[in-house]
Amino acid sequence: MSQSVSSEVGMPARRALSLAHLSLIACPPDQLVTIAADAGFDLVDLRLSPATPTDRVYGDDERVQVCRALLPLLRDTGLKVWDVEIIRINERMQPQAHLPLIEAAALLGARRIKAVCNCDNTGVCISKLSRLAELAVPFGLTVDLEYMAFSSVKSLRAALAIIKTAGQPNLQVLVDALHWMRAGDTVADLRAAPAGSIGYAQLCDGPRQGPAGHEALITEARTRRLPPGEGDFPLRALLEAMPAGCPVSIEVPFPSGDFCEAEIAGPPGEEPLRHARRLLAAARRLTERQEAAL
Repeated sequence: MSQSVSSEVGMPARRALSLAHLSLIACPPDQLVTIAADAGFDLVDLRLSPATPTDRVYGDDERVQVCRALLPLLRDTGLKVWDVEIIRINERMQPQAHLPLIEAAALLGARRIKAVCNCDNTGVCISKLSRLAELAVPFGLTVDLEYMAFSSVKSLRAALAIIKTAGQPNLQVLVDALHWMRAGDTVADLRAAPAGSIGYAQLCDGPRQGPAGHEALITEARTRRLPPGEGDFPLRALLEAMPAGCPVSIEVPFPSGDFCEAEIAGPPGEEPLRHARRLLAAARRLTERQEAAL
């Protein structure tokens, strides 16, 4: 997290770490918050709009109720919501229809809301992304465009070109380590990005060589990520090329892809909490080594 954001949210000077909802996607938001806090994370990312066909779908009123119920839990744990996801941009998508999600993110005190593009018409993507950013301005939210090798925006260069053309000051690019690797992006690409164009990073690890094919890439992204330090990604180099002190979100799905419903029906189960603690420890080892080298 940048020094200015760190002071605004009361975080220490060290790099802040967030637990991405995909890491424990079977947990509802309240249990994810509890687990993230118990594990020692500073922040949490919440999926309040579906990214996959199996994700929970909330009605607008239901989402507001969920968010209001989270407020005392967030207050009691001291955890902050960093990011809310996800908005998919396609030809049929109407930015105004996502205003309730933007309002929910603001209600939680989130800093950012995430968008991906599944529209091959670049002009349409730019127009709708620009409008989303305009809608987010009154709520103090940044909109992050996440690029993916299997989406319509496939590289850092393409994402940067889109936000430049969109021309909204609260638009940035999210760099996910997996998608960065699979797009063939480099450290030089990150260093060449215009100041203020990159907001934060999502970290995971994996083999240097990715799978072949559209569906295989999707499967890897959703179920086959590794904790930082357990694969071949040049994560230290990635962090060194990112804006100084920017936060990182740890996105590594639970190894089995799911866990017993009974285990999450009551207090957070041992296995999900152990997974979260493992991710935090792996991320801390990486970020502390990188910070010590500065």
